[in-house]
Amino acid sequence: MSAMVLKFPRRKKVPPRYPKPRQRVFYAGHRYVGPQLCQDVQQVYLKRHGDGEWSLIFYADGLSWEIDRFPSNDVPFKFEEHGVEFAPSYSELEEMGWQDPTGENVTEMAYYRLVGFK
Repeated sequence: MSAMVLKFPRRKKVPPRYPKPRQRVFYAGHRYVGPQLCQDVQQVYLKRHGDGEWSLIFYADGLSWEIDRFPSNDVPFKFEEHGVEFAPSYSELEEMGWQDPTGENVTEMAYYRLVGFK
């Protein structure tokens, strides 16, 4: 019984598609708050924290109020959870510094066999 050892090429560092911008607070859309026939429109913003966490905030009476704080993986789902309308798309989120956790992380072994790495 023999084992076949594959030699992979060195991994090249690829810069992110969008570098992290210096800005940390971005407009995320608006949502309606309150009972029916007495609703108020809240302008919602997305804030990027330094530890890989994000939060949804709004401004009222000269103060910022945090609606929710969550990890990077949950960013696209929180807009729907909190009823934010006109939420940013995936490409707009990437421009804000968000990195999609569902990126390519699988190596196709058939590709390396075709190329001839042994």
